[in-house]
Amino acid sequence: MSVQGSLKTMPVPELLMWISQYQKTGMLEVAAGDHTEQIAFDGGFLIFSSSTDLAKTFGRILISRGLLSEVQHSQARRIREDQRIALAKVLKDLQILPEEEILRMLRKKAEAEIFDLFGSVKGEFRFLDDELPDLDLLPLRVDVAKALLRITQQMDESGDYDFDESGIRLDLPQG
Repeated sequence: MSVQGSLKTMPVPELLMWISQYQKTGMLEVAAGDHTEQIAFDGGFLIFSSSTDLAKTFGRILISRGLLSEVQHSQARRIREDQRIALAKVLKDLQILPEEEILRMLRKKAEAEIFDLFGSVKGEFRFLDDELPDLDLLPLRVDVAKALLRITQQMDESGDYDFDESGIRLDLPQG
């Protein structure tokens, strides 16, 4: 069974809590703005994320941080496409980066994608039960509830959420 709707009706934080609380397995697709994000879950744990925004791809993030060269990226992409292996797994297999570093960067990437979607109210979502990426993946398991807590703390510290002592929000984000 799939669930779909508008982000106005069910915002991303609520979707993520539903997935986490009910330990859902499947793929969440969120189309907000010009891009679509895909986030896969296994038993409520985030195991994979991807974006149609090329700047948010794992390879581009690693290149921008100086952890991967264009040549290494091209080599890894060829292998990934030929063998249906996630880029992260190819990088580990080629020993370009240690698995711990890859998993750390994957976790940061996934949390950044969730953070970017957090305030989206214009867009559509679709959750596809029991559909997972057809790729050989590294063992990423992000606890969604803990990630949401970190994201809300970060938003609070940056001033994006401003509550008074009653817990009532003083100003709402525009979006």
